[in-house]
Amino acid sequence: MAARSSTKLYGFVSSKHVPVILTVFLLSLGATPCCRSLEADRTTRCVETERRALLAIKSDMYDPGDWFSSWTGRDCCTWRGVACDDNATGGHVTELNLRYPYADDQYGFSTKGASKVNPSLLQLKHLKRLDLSMNDFAGARIPKMIASLVHLKYLNLSNAGFGGSIPPQLGNLSSLRHLDLGGCSNKLRADDLEWLSRIPSLMYLDMYCLNLSEATNWLHQVNSIATLRVLCLGQASLPNVPPPFPPFNLTSISKIDLSAYHNLTSTMWRWLSNASSLEYLYLDSCLFNLDVEVVQVALAALSKLKELNLANNDITGEISAVVRNISRRLKHLDLSNNSLSGEIPPSMGDLLLLEHLDLEHNNIIGEIPRSVGNLTNLVKLYLTKNNISGEIPKNIGNLLSLQVLNLDRNQLTGQIPENIEKLQNLTELSLDDNSITGQIPATIGILYNLEILSMPSNYLTGEIPRSLGDLCKLIVLDLSYNDIVGEVTDLIDGLSNCSEGTPLNTMYMENNNLSGIIPPSLGQFSEMEDLDLSLNSLEGNITQAHFSNLTYLLYFDISFNSLNVILPNDWIPPFSASDISMGNCHFGTKFPAWIRTQTNLLGLHLSRAGLSGNVPAWFWDLSRGLINLNLSSNHLSGVLPPSAFLSSTQLTTLDLSNNSFQGPIPVSLADAIELQLLTLSNNHFNGNLPSSFCNMSKLEVLDLSNNNLSGNVPDCHTSFPASLESLHLNNNSFSGRFPSLLYCEELVLLDLGDNTFSGEIPTWIGEALLSLRVLRLRSNLFYGTIPASVSNLTSLQVLDLSSNNLFGRIPSSLGYLSAMRIIQNNSAPLNFFYSESVEIIAKGSSFEYTTVLSLVTSLDLSGNNLSGEIPKELTNLLGLRFLSLSNNHLTGRIPEKIGVMTQLESLDLSLNNFSGGIPSSLSSLHFLSHLNVSYNNLSGRIPTGSQFLTFNDPSIYVGNKDLCGLPLRECPSDAAIAEDEESDSDKLETVFLITSIIIGFVVGFWLSAGTLIIKHSIRIALFRWMDKICDWIYVHCAVKYAKLKSKLQGRPKN
Repeated sequence: MAARSSTKLYGFVSSKHVPVILTVFLLSLGATPCCRSLEADRTTRCVETERRALLAIKSDMYDPGDWFSSWTGRDCCTWRGVACDDNATGGHVTELNLRYPYADDQYGFSTKGASKVNPSLLQLKHLKRLDLSMNDFAGARIPKMIASLVHLKYLNLSNAGFGGSIPPQLGNLSSLRHLDLGGCSNKLRADDLEWLSRIPSLMYLDMYCLNLSEATNWLHQVNSIATLRVLCLGQASLPNVPPPFPPFNLTSISKIDLSAYHNLTSTMWRWLSNASSLEYLYLDSCLFNLDVEVVQVALAALSKLKELNLANNDITGEISAVVRNISRRLKHLDLSNNSLSGEIPPSMGDLLLLEHLDLEHNNIIGEIPRSVGNLTNLVKLYLTKNNISGEIPKNIGNLLSLQVLNLDRNQLTGQIPENIEKLQNLTELSLDDNSITGQIPATIGILYNLEILSMPSNYLTGEIPRSLGDLCKLIVLDLSYNDIVGEVTDLIDGLSNCSEGTPLNTMYMENNNLSGIIPPSLGQFSEMEDLDLSLNSLEGNITQAHFSNLTYLLYFDISFNSLNVILPNDWIPPFSASDISMGNCHFGTKFPAWIRTQTNLLGLHLSRAGLSGNVPAWFWDLSRGLINLNLSSNHLSGVLPPSAFLSSTQLTTLDLSNNSFQGPIPVSLADAIELQLLTLSNNHFNGNLPSSFCNMSKLEVLDLSNNNLSGNVPDCHTSFPASLESLHLNNNSFSGRFPSLLYCEELVLLDLGDNTFSGEIPTWIGEALLSLRVLRLRSNLFYGTIPASVSNLTSLQVLDLSSNNLFGRIPSSLGYLSAMRIIQNNSAPLNFFYSESVEIIAKGSSFEYTTVLSLVTSLDLSGNNLSGEIPKELTNLLGLRFLSLSNNHLTGRIPEKIGVMTQLESLDLSLNNFSGGIPSSLSSLHFLSHLNVSYNNLSGRIPTGSQFLTFNDPSIYVGNKDLCGLPLRECPSDAAIAEDEESDSDKLETVFLITSIIIGFVVGFWLSAGTLIIKHSIRIALFRWMDKICDWIYVHCAVKYAKLKSKLQGRPKN
């Protein structure tokens, strides 16, 4: 049926309509060019004049790439950055986006050339959107012709390098909805913003970082635009607005940025509190000094706030006052860098929508409240630099959305919670500078998104968890300054086996107790830039394999371990480092030739490396680019070439101490004008000190001690480095007058000992060098009296004027040296970037003090010609540890109050003319371990008991003929005293005997008498017995008498 119909139709067409069809076909042939032309016009929407204008605009735009590569062909509406309308008669260009496509970020740019605004822009009369942002118009003014584009609704000229005044003609753009002139790369200014009132429908206004300091009407003009939703005037140098303020008219405002507005007052706060529709408020870096209560009142009215930034101000008061009435819609809260105090209130946990919380650098105390565990939407938490204590809450594991947890520089204790493993989204965990103890959780490796793990300066113990090697996204790892033990092999091997390689570029593990070897797999860390394994107990060999793929290595420190560096002389490192520290490693005796390849080197530390011989000449050429160089404590020798430091204009520290260098100090050091630390001590340098040292205006430490230098110290007058803090010239052969240090007001340590300086000690020492803590002038030829002005040195802890030719009395004002009157407990070093060392003679020996130098207090005036008595004021130095006045001509008695100097450890008064006895109060000095009073005129008994029981060496008392008692001879009165004691003992016994007899008689008499008085029968019996006794005595006496008389009568007479 269908076939038949087709045949029938075909027959009909063929037979009946062939002439008609043929005619139509012939007509169509003639009409084809016209139809094609019409079709082409309908396809090409671009207006030719506007296409040509665009090409003219392109010709003045800088394009280092091929961004304009699509700007070909007739249809400009298809070009990149161009949009047209759909007009049937031809498409007009309505949008032109020429934003520089290669900008690095909002404020920075890659290198680019200048562009121009071509006048052909005026041909785009239908333009509604124009974006020229992020270009560089080289300070050109904003063309006034832009104001002729009256259809513009969107204009973005931000960060485009425009300069000069903002043309007020922009007020002609009455249809404008969006105006962005902001950006710090613009150098625009406006003295009057009246033209803004002529743009009544403006919704977005950005003048960030412009100069509006003369636009005193800014607030009134901005307030007149009722349609405004976004206002960005941050860093715009806004002038102060005196009250009264206009009635608040910004009823639609959603975002206000007034950051860095330094005239923000409480009145302005109250005015802003009328912005009931406000959702985003940025008032950071305004430096307003307001109490938190003023802020609290305003914030209570802003109930729709989602973001609040009050960072970098000086808000004082309790943080709880800010949180108390703050919007519960808040997602972003930044109160960092203020002066907020108190504890984080539990109500912080009520801000359930919070995603970003930054409270860093305040004075917050107390513990982190458990309620923080309620903030389950939290993404970033910063509590850095506060005084927060206690433990990390165990419910921190509830914050499953958390990506950044930064608790640096607080006083947190306890261990890292085990449930931290639940924070699977965590990318940064920073716990620096706390007091966290215990081990790193073994499950730390579950945090597979971790990019930054930083926990230095805590008390972490135990070994590095094996799972740490599973963190294949780790970029920064810092576990330095802890007590971690064990090996690093599993960590390094694990990270090197990551399937896509490890992105780790920073590893700080210094100052732990790590042991074992550094595995060669370290060489697989192809992204590594900073590596520090110093100050551990690592051992083994370092070979080429350790560096095989470290092509980006910049900072490398393995110093102070026990490592052997085994690298061939012809080795060429794959890296070009800026800082290499391999001190205390064993290199062998040859200077490493591969250092020659490090042409970008800024710092090199090869101390205690066993190097010997001459430093190769090529090295001194390389060193001209160095900032820090330390080759100390080797066996290097030879003469430094005169040109060694030519053009070393950026050299900051140079340490060649403890070697065998000889010859003169190179004059080329004068080129090192940036030098801050120079130590050439313990070498064999000779000759004079070059006068070029006067030009080192930034020098802070100069140590030339223990050399063979001679001559006068250059007289620099006022040009001697005023920045000098430490000067060691001791143990040389310098001569001449006291160096001209009058303007070195920062000087903390001055050691001129063991030279041949002469002349008087200048009085200006006590007037100009008020920061001195150590003054050591021993073993020179100084003469004259001790300047009384020395007592003005209130920070002085060590004063050594011994072995000179000083005479006169000891100034009583020395008893007012403040730092010696108190006990020094501050162990902070005298200099934070140099290990100071001072030799002190005490306890009969020489001691070199370094690490505990800041705790030492010493006064040594020995070996002079001082006379007179010891000033009683000297006993005010209650913090003094070492006192030596020996080998002078001092007289008088040793002060009895010397016993109050309870910190004394060493006292030497020998070789003087002291008289009288040794004060018994010395026996109460419990720290006194050395005493010498020999060769004086002391007399009397040596005190006994307590501390004197330890002073049993007779030599410390010798030369005092009238001293006696242990350990010397027995005192003459000792025997008499013994006899007196024995006589006194006999008398005592006699008195005791007589007293006993009397007491016995009295007691016996009254016992008998009492019995007789009380008992009548006994009394009668006693009396009868006594009568019988009397009768018996009488009879016997009478008989004896009669017999005797009879015999006498019967004797013959002569």
